[in-house]
Amino acid sequence: MIGVGVIGYGYAGRAFHCPLIAQVEGLRLTAISSRDAGRREQARQQWNVRVYEQPEHLLADEHVQLVVIATPHNTHHALAKMALQASKHVVLDKPFTITTAEADDLIAEAQKRNLLLSVFHNRRWDWDYLTVRQVIEDGLLGEVWQVESCVGRYGHSSRWRAQRDTMGSLLHDWGAHLVDQALQLMGLPQRVIAWKHPRVWQGDVESFIRAVLDYGDGRTYTVEVNYLRAAERPRWYVLGDRGGLVKYGLDPQESALNAGDITKASEPPEHQARLWFREGDQTVSRTMESVRGDWRDYYRNIAGVLLRGEALIVTPEQAREVIRVIEACLQSAETGKLVIL
Repeated sequence: MIGVGVIGYGYAGRAFHCPLIAQVEGLRLTAISSRDAGRREQARQQWNVRVYEQPEHLLADEHVQLVVIATPHNTHHALAKMALQASKHVVLDKPFTITTAEADDLIAEAQKRNLLLSVFHNRRWDWDYLTVRQVIEDGLLGEVWQVESCVGRYGHSSRWRAQRDTMGSLLHDWGAHLVDQALQLMGLPQRVIAWKHPRVWQGDVESFIRAVLDYGDGRTYTVEVNYLRAAERPRWYVLGDRGGLVKYGLDPQESALNAGDITKASEPPEHQARLWFREGDQTVSRTMESVRGDWRDYYRNIAGVLLRGEALIVTPEQAREVIRVIEACLQSAETGKLVIL
């Protein structure tokens, strides 16, 4: 068994990491650190674990071999480096870090100490992403040349997510998942251009950002995080030279996990992907049942790496490229210019 300590018991630690870790064979939730006394007591009662006020005290716990960091984005680098230097394996909630330089520093530290380092890109197991990936891999749309991947709501970010120093940007939050999915589906773009707007909501972080990843061969992948979205739009819009796909709705696992049983995740029929593709000289339309992913598979892989020597699925090098693309997009949004990768 691998003893796991979680630093941070806000929404990410409380609603995602602890429940998932508790359901994975080979991992034992052992300790939780939070500076908030009320959250420490909540964690103690819910999980029957040791609780610590300071991260340093959790890192000194000899029963903890793997540390999960679920704290504000700007703290990821410092806490992960402390954990690695304490000879702990590390999983970071997304984003990996704020900057590429910080990511490179952590990768070097982990390699020097031969420790696992990974980033919680759990949305590689989202139903919508897996469905789009299967449609592309099956060639139903022909050669895919345009993807639009969008999330949003009409509502502001709160607390530290509204502050530039702690949040980074919308791309460092939901956008990190969207960029990771883009790199998995299409690879690294040649150049990017992006736009952002700080409208309506108070705070330092933009309310809207859209980035176009250009592959230099006619293929583009648009990533949009929009907190000014008063009208619904598809989560996915995909075009190939033989057909297209539209899919609405977010992955249903978060609500099921919060309700206490991720296996009961379900989505309404209207959220199933709708496909249009050519068969001979006819255009055929049909719906496609979603490919069911399981966020627990992320932590099953972490356990498999540490206990059985399996290959790591979400590598720090991949997560580092996500941050590099995000930095390029933010540079473009600030300067109004195309940025070459």
